[in-house]
Amino acid sequence: MVLTLLAVMFSACGAAPAAVPTLTRTSSPSYPSPSATRTAPPKATASGTATATPTPQPFAERIVIVEYHHSSFRLADEVMMKTEWFQTQMDWLVENGYRTLTAEELDSFLAGGNVPAKSVVLTFDIGTAQRADYIENIIPALKQHGFHALFFVVTSVVADVCGGENKVCWQDLRDWAAQGLISVESHGVHHPDFTAITAAEQRWDAETSRQIITEKTGRSPMAFAYPFDSFNEGASKVIESLGYRFALAGNTRNDRSVHRADPDRYHLPRMYPYSNPQIYPAIYAAYGKTFGELIAEYSPAVPAFSPTAENATAATATAATPVVDSGSYFSACAKIDQIADSSQRLYAMEQLSIPADVTAETLAGLSAPIISKPSCNVARGNFPRGIVLHITRGTLQATLSEFQRPLNTSAHYVIDRDGQIYQMVPENLGAFHASCGGSRSVCLPTCPLCERPDGTFLEPYLQSIGIELVNDGQLAHPETYTGPIYEDYLMSFGYRHWEDFPQAQLQAMALLVNDIRARYGIPLALVVGHYRINYKTDPGPALNISWYRVGNPAREPIFSE
Repeated sequence: MVLTLLAVMFSACGAAPAAVPTLTRTSSPSYPSPSATRTAPPKATASGTATATPTPQPFAERIVIVEYHHSSFRLADEVMMKTEWFQTQMDWLVENGYRTLTAEELDSFLAGGNVPAKSVVLTFDIGTAQRADYIENIIPALKQHGFHALFFVVTSVVADVCGGENKVCWQDLRDWAAQGLISVESHGVHHPDFTAITAAEQRWDAETSRQIITEKTGRSPMAFAYPFDSFNEGASKVIESLGYRFALAGNTRNDRSVHRADPDRYHLPRMYPYSNPQIYPAIYAAYGKTFGELIAEYSPAVPAFSPTAENATAATATAATPVVDSGSYFSACAKIDQIADSSQRLYAMEQLSIPADVTAETLAGLSAPIISKPSCNVARGNFPRGIVLHITRGTLQATLSEFQRPLNTSAHYVIDRDGQIYQMVPENLGAFHASCGGSRSVCLPTCPLCERPDGTFLEPYLQSIGIELVNDGQLAHPETYTGPIYEDYLMSFGYRHWEDFPQAQLQAMALLVNDIRARYGIPLALVVGHYRINYKTDPGPALNISWYRVGNPAREPIFSE
């Protein structure tokens, strides 16, 4: 549930990618080559000799840091890397014109400096004995493609003498660094969970590892990667105080992009490239997207999403005639908002009428009639071209009460666990379910519902229908929870448990969503979770809108074209 209408979470304004090579499931997939090259073709001069005309290189506003361990890494049956997948991912970066950044270049970018668009940072966490894999696969791949990587080492695992126990040794690291292939960065001494140890222990581990790396390589590490990607605010202060220039915290920040002049340089996100044979080339926990699609989405180099006038017309031409006089409803709410007594205000609001917007056919398919539960948290002039799905993280009654309180958030629909639908705002009025707070930069750069057809900013709540599903989200104590549970394997080495959605609730949602889509001509691509609009996590991985859900229990996509 949105807890405040004007949440200010600033980000650098970026862009969604243009058409990105997509992949379908196959037993041995390969990433397609791009149609464009890095530079323009040679141009003939007056003397007849051909000279290359450099293509102007735009600067990056956002980049991606990719987190690898080794090329045959296996955390579980659902979370793994295969050498052939690693190779195709490296090939994709080259074929699509990406370059890799050094630690120094990333540090400059974080300070506000410029790096070319299509830049990426490759990182490898070395905490197990996998020397043969590095020698046979990873280092040759870096050499072949002219790539540089940041190696985050657990110093207690690096061998003093090469060749024993399959451990990477310090001479290996010195040689690879001398060749310009890597920089050696810190991953701690013993790989402790920084949220489970004291500040003094954090300081000892991070400082000792830095001293060892400096002594063994002759270079002081610039960066620190939190073991297990486990992070808290106290840890970031410790790392900063020790002189590290930045720190990486895995997939613990909702935004997977690192921004130029990023204000959170001691809590930088990394993208996990892992998958499993059942879903590859889709990446695990990436909502059905491939490695290439994620890289392009979170490090865009094209203008922001802007639907064509033709598409915008198609999205509104089939919209149903409003069944509620929005002017009268808005005016009535303006009078109700003047009532000082909360009980009288609620009584007056409950007398408002919201005839169901959905079709008679959909009403007949529902297990119970839609209940009108009016809210006066509305805005004039909603022209829906998308649907945004949320979870309440609270009870039904708390949600309804929250949306009826004055000067608060709202949604068009709330769906209870038993499938009962409540309509709170007429569809032709805006409900405050997803907001940029008046500034485009507050929403995600890749937000698909934050611009008008001409590319100018428009609040997402003025061009979408908001649907809330009663659901508790991630469960802090799954062992005591009595409802349905979805078990999701988190990339940072542990299980996450979420309240699963009952079948009755999913059936009601599907009927409602399909009805809205048909009336407004909304494509499935614009049925999105709240995480696509703001820096949020809802509705979470348990709600697989149009992708196959791995985990326990697995599930086919809820919607398909």
